[in-house]
Amino acid sequence: MQTTLDVILSKKYLIASILAVIALNIAANLISQEFASIAGNLAYVPLAGSFLILALITASRFGLGGNHGLAWFSFAGYAVSWFIAEMSWVHQDLVVHEDPFPSTADIFYLIGYPFLLMFFVAYLQPVRAGITKKVLAISSVISVGVLIPSLYYVLGGAKNPGGLETILGTIYPIFDSIVIIPAIIGIVLFFKGQVNLMWTLICLGIVSLFVADTAFLLGQIDNSYYTGSPIEILFHLNYVLLSFGIYNHLMLFKKEKKSDKIDLR
Repeated sequence: MQTTLDVILSKKYLIASILAVIALNIAANLISQEFASIAGNLAYVPLAGSFLILALITASRFGLGGNHGLAWFSFAGYAVSWFIAEMSWVHQDLVVHEDPFPSTADIFYLIGYPFLLMFFVAYLQPVRAGITKKVLAISSVISVGVLIPSLYYVLGGAKNPGGLETILGTIYPIFDSIVIIPAIIGIVLFFKGQVNLMWTLICLGIVSLFVADTAFLLGQIDNSYYTGSPIEILFHLNYVLLSFGIYNHLMLFKKEKKSDKIDLR
């Protein structure tokens, strides 16, 4: 019987993609900050694009029936919203040469969060019996434990407390703290053997996003962040993990359909 670690290590393409994202970011930053910014922006085209295509394919295959149908429809909505946001960010940064934070990209980033939350709620419904009060409490404590210092640093370091940048700087941590709770629950359930690898990769992707957003906001405060900085690795890994999570689910779905055809014969 394979252990959890064996299952993860068997995904050689996933590991190769993770290492490639890390290596490319490090190499780009060694060349120059300007080159890292260009590379960091352009990387979102294939990363967010692949995630969008896989999410739409999965949503089309499941339809709108049941919890899974609602879950994947919501996930597709999240993918569409964030793809538009990423392309808007790239256009703002590389073409218009204006600071993309805050910008129209933030509208689509924020629109994506309700879709993501709906996905988690719908997908967790079938396994809600396995969610204990202890797991829920631990997830909530971690969420609040990161939210409070994030808000403290954002509000404490704000040059313009009533400005749009500060407002967004408070909204993002709140939204992140909400979606991180079901993400942590999903990871715990995986190690208990109650959910599959697909679910865990998606949850790890959201955790990566959570950490990246927190680092991004801190970088905005001390002006150390730039697109393509080492922080960008976590944003890119978010898309890698989400894409492989969906792909894993598509392959599992394909095998199940094939098995059903064999049984019918």
